[in-house]
Amino acid sequence: MRKDEFLTKVQTLGGLPSAKDAARWSTAAVRALAQLTPEPELRRHFISQLPGFLKSPLHDDPPPALLTDRDGFVQHVAAALGTHAPEGERAVHAVYRVLKEALSAGQIAEFEASIPGDIAAFLERAA
Repeated sequence: MRKDEFLTKVQTLGGLPSAKDAARWSTAAVRALAQLTPEPELRRHFISQLPGFLKSPLHDDPPPALLTDRDGFVQHVAAALGTHAPEGERAVHAVYRVLKEALSAGQIAEFEASIPGDIAAFLERAA
């Protein structure tokens, strides 16, 4: 999926005023999603499947694992955005819905199987 298409969808789903805001949400949410995979090899594989504009910053500097539950994950995204949990949750839901369109069903299934169950269920509700 092209960058402009991805960001337009996130902007629309999130009710955001600009593509710049959609890019900020996308970067924060995808970085946190990549951190959910505990094994470095699975994390690298997930990152390699991302659209190019999201992959580039993570490929050179893969983030460390984030061992947390659903609430901690949402707080982590919210903190990255400089906001509160409800906004972090909105960001994750919007970005993950678009990410599910951008990646193959097999890649999404592999990713969801590698993360904590409560977070996988939370992400599944996003779709």
